Amino acid sequence: MIGDIITFKVTGDETNGAYFAVEVVSQPGGGPWFLHTHEPQETFYVLDGVFEIYGQDEHGAKYAIRAMVGDVVQVPANVPHGFKNVGDGVGRMLRLYEPAEPMRRFFQEVGIPMPDRTTTPDKMPEPETLLPILKKYMTLVESP
Repeated sequence: MIGDIITFKVTGDETNGAYFAVEVVSQPGGGPWFLHTHEPQETFYVLDGVFEIYGQDEHGAKYAIRAMVGDVVQVPANVPHGFKNVGDGVGRMLRLYEPAEPMRRFFQEVGIPMPDRTTTPDKMPEPETLLPILKKYMTLVESP
């Protein structure tokens, strides 16, 4: 999805809708290039690499949190945020969404099914295809 490899680990079907867990494999510089919000709260747990979790507080002031292996960053629901792999190598995170929906549907709709967990797609979706899907599931604070 948008250059990152997302693997579903636990879906809302398995948690009665309580949460949804995905593993994200991100190349250096990877991650969404826009600030966004969505209904579920999101928790980032860094497994490998170095990430920057960035956003805006309730007063519009921008912030950035450098997160390394073992760090956890929680973003409340409807708070502007994004992330970026700022390390020199491939990074991995576990991300939890509470509640599970609508993020599972978002990833299914925007993602490209992959044959395995290491292959990257030859071609990414065009922005004109991606933008309506993004707007369907989240609010873009800084549009792509």
